[in-house]
Amino acid sequence: MTPVRTTSRTWLLLVLLAVASSACGPRTKQQRQSHGEKRTDEATLLLNEATNHLRELNADRAEPLLAKAQETLAHPDVELSPEGEMLRSELAELQARVPRVREEKVRREKQAVAERERKELEAAVEKQRDAVMEALFAANEALDALEGKEAGSAQVTAASDAIQRTRERVKAGKELEAKSEDYAASARSTERKLEQAEARLKQGRKVIDFVSGPLSGSLEAPELEKKARKEKDIAARLSLYTEVRDRHRVCGSEAEKLLSEMPELARSPLPVKGRPMVLKAVITGCKKKAGLTQRTVVKLEKAKVKFEKAQAKREKAREAAKQKALARKRK
Repeated sequence: MTPVRTTSRTWLLLVLLAVASSACGPRTKQQRQSHGEKRTDEATLLLNEATNHLRELNADRAEPLLAKAQETLAHPDVELSPEGEMLRSELAELQARVPRVREEKVRREKQAVAERERKELEAAVEKQRDAVMEALFAANEALDALEGKEAGSAQVTAASDAIQRTRERVKAGKELEAKSEDYAASARSTERKLEQAEARLKQGRKVIDFVSGPLSGSLEAPELEKKARKEKDIAARLSLYTEVRDRHRVCGSEAEKLLSEMPELARSPLPVKGRPMVLKAVITGCKKKAGLTQRTVVKLEKAKVKFEKAQAKREKAREAAKQKALARKRK
């Protein structure tokens, strides 16, 4: 059946047909058959338009047309029309389609909503994932800077802040983890990477603290040693050499401690300005310098004791001479 959309003109024709039929009223079989055919023509138009609405999943607009068609086909004269039975069968089929059309419309609407929500979720996940990856990349760059020659407290702070920003970005997408298994897996992976980043930060902080503390003190010791060699006061010289020795000792012991905590540093150069330094070589060098300086300290301690004894002896002699002079004056 070719679909025909009912227009205002068609409705007018149907109304005129109905009026004419009711006014005149069929009397003979031929007149009744003609009236029945007019009824079927009217029903055909109604069924065609209802079919179009059902095809468009618009059951609300189809139902009144089907009701009108049912009323039209219910007239006894329709029995005399060749198309009467066929149209009633078509009417029954269309009426049976109405609930299915409603269900299909609801299903498609739900499907459309689900698809829209899926796309919105995908967009939100992608945006959140990009934000996390951007923060994580910045954190890794900051951690890499901890291993550079210019690494110091500023780099430690920058790396710590970058890791914290990444954690905040991950936290901001917490709701998405419950909605997207893929993003939840990505978030867990990021958490593991952040744990590794925290470990790198902790190690980097320890290395920088060592380099800027004990190692730096050991590297500055030669300047103190030069000053000590020029110092003429034996006590001041001994104090300076003792400080030089202690700096080397602290450097060696802290380097050993660092190596025990971080064995991977055995072959990794330390971020020291100037030439790279390996931790094992630092331990050996600091201990050797501490040993050599200790010899000087021992010599100076003996010299100081000797000097102090001689000074005390001279002081005692001066006091004895002073007492003798006072005794002569009394006589």
